[in-house]
Amino acid sequence: MRALRHRDFALFWTAAAISNGGGWMQMVAVPALLYDMTGSSTWLGISSMATLLPAVFLTLHAGVLADRMSRRTILLVTQTVQMLCAFGLWGFYLADAIRPGLIVAIGLVGGIATGFQTSAWQSFVPLLVPKEELLDAVKLNSVQFTLARAIGPGLAGAVVTTMGTGAAILINALTYFLVIGALIVSNPRQSIVPSNGAKVSEVLRDGGRFVWRSRPLRLAVFLAFLTSLCGQALQHVAPAIADRIYGRPSTDNAGLLVALGLGALVSSVMSVVIGDKMKRSTRVLVALVLFAGSTALIPVTSNYNVGLIAYFIGGLAHLQSAVALNTLIQGTVPDHLRGRTMSFYVLGILAGIPLGAFTLGRLGDIFTMRVAVYVDAAVFVVLIVLLLARGWLSDLDVTKIDDVTDTPTTTGDPR
Repeated sequence: MRALRHRDFALFWTAAAISNGGGWMQMVAVPALLYDMTGSSTWLGISSMATLLPAVFLTLHAGVLADRMSRRTILLVTQTVQMLCAFGLWGFYLADAIRPGLIVAIGLVGGIATGFQTSAWQSFVPLLVPKEELLDAVKLNSVQFTLARAIGPGLAGAVVTTMGTGAAILINALTYFLVIGALIVSNPRQSIVPSNGAKVSEVLRDGGRFVWRSRPLRLAVFLAFLTSLCGQALQHVAPAIADRIYGRPSTDNAGLLVALGLGALVSSVMSVVIGDKMKRSTRVLVALVLFAGSTALIPVTSNYNVGLIAYFIGGLAHLQSAVALNTLIQGTVPDHLRGRTMSFYVLGILAGIPLGAFTLGRLGDIFTMRVAVYVDAAVFVVLIVLLLARGWLSDLDVTKIDDVTDTPTTTGDPR
């Protein structure tokens, strides 16, 4: 918690936690509204793709921008765009003009902003604290996302029940003012990397080669993609799971996402207590086993309480995986390459979630949601067997990745 002693980080951390909580409120309310309007889990996948897929095409370029220009400026612009999207969605809802296509279109604009934002956000946080407290700041950043995930869906359920969907969207829109204010008063210590006349495509190729030549970074991007494809995607089809597997209203996706958030919150506390005592390879293996077990548990029964337990375990898994992979990049990659490297990692996440949500939704409409989730769990099992058989997990236990030779220094098997 040492990083919270620094004013800029404490202000940004607090504002981000509240704003992300608002984002989770909207994430509960709007998909449930969309599912009730269409009765289709495929529409949930389409909405997820519209929101996140633009980021797949923009994230790599955004990683270069995050190294070349002020990350604070990038965040100010993208947060403003996302705020306007939320206010726009609220306005259409009040006017009773909301339609499935409109929800997707507004999500698309917000997704474009996300594409420019995510790498800048992840690489902005370390700039608010001294270098010796960088990893502490990274872990606390994961904790604030976790707090938002735990609190936001529960508040969404209460707000939607008492005040309606529009109120949840409005609250989310208003919380953006907090982050924008925190960004305005902050003084990050970023040093801008000069372009030296190099084209963005050339810089991307250099960043891509750096990631590709490093086994730990390749594996981190691969795992980010797979855990998002088969793990995080489940939160985007939660309204359909609540309805079709548990026979509950679509708005009971709030309960599932609260359980997910509470699991992540417990997992974050465990991470703080454990600290660096557990190897990244062990942490990731535990996370993958938990992912496989939780996913397989979801369709076993029609008992909603079992679903809550399954999503709770999924939250435990996600946070452990995210901490291990995030600290790998933030703690081993040189600062002048961190933005680009983080963009490849984020690319894996942003590509996996919408593809996974669309695939689950489509399989759920063609077959049944139970079959779709069982297939999802099977992928995790295959992944675990493959990683153990090839011994790749030990590559995650690196201490430094050199930016010249791209050779990792590790405390494990150097292979």
